[in-house]
Amino acid sequence: MKTAASLYASGIAAYRATSYETAVELFTRAISLAPDSAKLYDARASAFDKLGRTQEGLLDARQVIKLMPAAHKGYIRAARMLKSARRHAKAEAVLLQGLERVATSDDKGRMELEAELTTTRQARHQAERSPVSQLPLEIFVEIISLVAEPRSLTEYTSAEIPRPRKGRPNALFTCMRVCRAWRRSILSTARFWTTLNIDGTINNKNPVRKALWVAERAAGGGSPSPLLDATRNRSPAPPPIGTGIQRLVITAAQELSEQAFDAVLTVVAASTTLRHVVCSFADGLRTTSSVQTEARRASRLVNLLHERARETLQSVSICTGGRIYPDFDLGHFFAAFPHLESLNLRGSAVSSFIVGINAAFLRPSLASLAIDAANSADQLEAGNTDSECPAPTRARSVTITGAVFVSDTSCHLASFPHLEHLELDIVGAGTVWQLLSAPRLRTFRATLFGESHVVNLPIPDLAAAWSHVEDLRLGGAKRFAARLLQEAIRIGPLRFNHLRDLDLSFANLTNEHLSVLFDSTNAPLLETISLASTTASPPEVKLVLPSRLDALKRLNISHTAWATDDTIRALIVSAPRLEALEARGNVALSGRPLMELVRARMSSDGDQAELAEGPYSRLTMLALEGCTKIETPAVEWLRKHIRPGGVKFQFIDPCDRRSSYCY
Repeated sequence: MKTAASLYASGIAAYRATSYETAVELFTRAISLAPDSAKLYDARASAFDKLGRTQEGLLDARQVIKLMPAAHKGYIRAARMLKSARRHAKAEAVLLQGLERVATSDDKGRMELEAELTTTRQARHQAERSPVSQLPLEIFVEIISLVAEPRSLTEYTSAEIPRPRKGRPNALFTCMRVCRAWRRSILSTARFWTTLNIDGTINNKNPVRKALWVAERAAGGGSPSPLLDATRNRSPAPPPIGTGIQRLVITAAQELSEQAFDAVLTVVAASTTLRHVVCSFADGLRTTSSVQTEARRASRLVNLLHERARETLQSVSICTGGRIYPDFDLGHFFAAFPHLESLNLRGSAVSSFIVGINAAFLRPSLASLAIDAANSADQLEAGNTDSECPAPTRARSVTITGAVFVSDTSCHLASFPHLEHLELDIVGAGTVWQLLSAPRLRTFRATLFGESHVVNLPIPDLAAAWSHVEDLRLGGAKRFAARLLQEAIRIGPLRFNHLRDLDLSFANLTNEHLSVLFDSTNAPLLETISLASTTASPPEVKLVLPSRLDALKRLNISHTAWATDDTIRALIVSAPRLEALEARGNVALSGRPLMELVRARMSSDGDQAELAEGPYSRLTMLALEGCTKIETPAVEWLRKHIRPGGVKFQFIDPCDRRSSYCY
């Protein structure tokens, strides 16, 4: 049986051979045999130090001090490890303690302690002179704000499922690990804690505790007792003016219990600065019982916002997996929140679940119809035919998708004088028809269903609405896109000097629509075109792309019967800057025209920088799933001359669920 001395000798040999893990194991076995040996703890502390396990090494160094308080070695060992961890103040305190305990007769020990103390003080002085540590607090806050900047609000409001797909470490907590001074500064700066993110799956066990902790930080780090009182239905003391949570993001909200959801809202209600709210039910698990709670919770949230954040709210986003039935007038919703600029309601038109959103302070849409009818009758009796103009609002962005408007109450254009972003995917075109005439829109995305409405309602003022449009999408009813595009041709044709993105998927088009409106002579900045699933309007049987697409970078002609090999060859001349082509499900395409297109986009001899990266084409993406006529050698050639991962090919279209065979 080995003794502590033999194990110690073996550990020293392993240490000298840089086998520090083995040395730690041997020293540990020796300590189990001789637990009162300071020499063994000192040796293991040294091995821990080499492995970077500072905390364990410090425990051993303190044990050395405990066993031999009058010896200098334990103090020096602990001080050096503290110094390597940049804890200079602690290291200096340990050395001073050693000078007090080591006998004055131990000249060598005291000399080593004093030398180490001098070195530690110099290192501390050098660290304190660091430019970062000497920064004024205002500059430090600005730097940390850039590092820990929260996700852009558009990442939540422009996606059907705003929940992040991958876990992202919180940069604030990373910064707090640098040193205690940073930790204190970050925790005491309310500006860093103005965003509260609650995920029903990730934070299912502690949503209220997290909300209280963030709210305390956002309020300036004060006592959480007022917030605790709020969750217990007591009257909380008002927080300091100008402090509190500014952005609330709740994802997978159906995963929270009723009590937890209400408690989180109660905590947020104590804030006086709430400006942006995102509540999503479109992610996480979905069950029949969870769907039944969505309308109730969404309505409760809207009511709370009106009670506690009416004067500060700037944007609201509610995402759900069901069909939305908004039981209110859009103009009145914005009027109820004087500073509201953005409303984002995203649902699913194909869902069998219905999510109705209503609130007591909002005038229901059907009720408003009756009121409007009564007012009109009163005005006729009084001989006054002028209807009262609704008050203007501050609305700049309206996004409503997957919604069904069940009444004929229309939105008044006068209520939306500042509208810039309009995105609609709804049933009931008559309700929002006036918004299609909003002047100087930058985003015009309209997918409207209701054939009688789009045919019988008057043509919108396209000259005003499309004068500065940058993103244009038309779809829905069969004759909707064709009617608006024909009007754009009739009035000019209307120029698209600012248009960059065009989406006419599923539309019924003519060659005149494409060549007159979207040629580079009329739309010089057009970069993206989506013509997926489009058809030619009779008597035409084939669509031809414009002859000039000078700025075009992305083109989608998937699932079109009119796209042929000639269409691909024409792009060689008409689209000299093309970078991505999607042609999924086009069974008429063969491989040779695609090879010619890729070869035409190869780097020239003069492009030395691009040649250095490899013999790749400037065409970086080809989506060819379901193009069954393309030969296997052609696919191999394309993959050789397009950057890795750029060619997406399957013999079977992914939309065909009967087979999963993949090339």
